[in-house]
Amino acid sequence: MTTHPPRRRPRRALVALAVTAVVAAGAAACGTEVTSTTKPASAGTGQNSGTQKGTEVATIGDEKITVPGDKPTALFFFSVGCGECATGAKSLAKAGKALNGKAGVLAVDMDPGESPQTIRQFLDYIKAPELPTAIDKGAALAQKYKVATLSTLIVVDPSGKVTYRATDPGPEAIQAALKKAGAR
Repeated sequence: MTTHPPRRRPRRALVALAVTAVVAAGAAACGTEVTSTTKPASAGTGQNSGTQKGTEVATIGDEKITVPGDKPTALFFFSVGCGECATGAKSLAKAGKALNGKAGVLAVDMDPGESPQTIRQFLDYIKAPELPTAIDKGAALAQKYKVATLSTLIVVDPSGKVTYRATDPGPEAIQAALKKAGAR
């Protein structure tokens, strides 16, 4: 009977360390093409009756969105390579569709290395090609809202306050949180 030295533990430890380093590097390097702005805008519409400091985001479809806007906005932080994130992104798309423009929704890709084409393929795969999505290349949104974990959803009210934070909530929970934050 031949006994082999245990090699799995060191490999597992190295794999875990490598995954942790990649996630940490990705979280530190992510962000959208954003600028701080004081011009009026809303999530998705570019209109607002008041002036507020927000973060302007360019989606992969070249739409300009300012967060916070004049209506509550749900932001879902994900990465195409995150298997669990598909469910959360689907839920976000369903909630946005159900609220029919009464609130903003934005999927925020935390991996700056993912291309718009790869993200569009992901959106097609989860059957949500219309979901507004931005790449957080400078980690502006992740840092602003203190998000360090994939599959995190936050709701931001028009004043900029985070009123809800969860991991992979369902569409009903997202709708309820957006209504509580002022979606009318």
